[in-house]
Amino acid sequence: MAVEIGLSDVHRMSADDYHRLIDSGSFDDDTRVELIDGLLLDMRPKSPAHENVIAALADRLFAGLDRVRYQPRVGAPLSIGDSEPEPDLIVIERGTAQPYHPATASLVIEVAVSSQRRDLRFKPAIYARAGIPVYWVIDLDGGRAVAHSQPAEDGYANVEVVTELSAAHIGLEPIAVADILAAAG
Repeated sequence: MAVEIGLSDVHRMSADDYHRLIDSGSFDDDTRVELIDGLLLDMRPKSPAHENVIAALADRLFAGLDRVRYQPRVGAPLSIGDSEPEPDLIVIERGTAQPYHPATASLVIEVAVSSQRRDLRFKPAIYARAGIPVYWVIDLDGGRAVAHSQPAEDGYANVEVVTELSAAHIGLEPIAVADILAAAG
């Protein structure tokens, strides 16, 4: 059953308020939410295809990164102003500032099944403001990957559909998008 939501039903929340809720145990272990521009949004359950692609990408990250300098994380949040997105994968440089969670990353990856709108419309500006140099969206329904680079204050200057995922700035070898999409099963 769909519920109609009006603007009066939406409440803004600061990152500090969100962290107080987390720290007080207000969310149970099964609660899946993320804070985006001060709005607490539900996250949908993960499908097997979603998890398979995350696993394939995680394998590549764990095998291809300089683990002394970089740390790959799966399903880890970022603390960015009044947003606390929970990307599927991030790569952080060791020693990255953590006001609550890391405040930036060297690479952020979202695998989109039902979250394309959020991942392609709203999150790029958040990640760009945090200075994240490369942001990938693997759009499973669209059978494509969208690479964002050259962060600016209002978003990324370069956004393109790619056949190869590239993150040379962290020493990662290029990854064929076809291989990643095939992992979806």
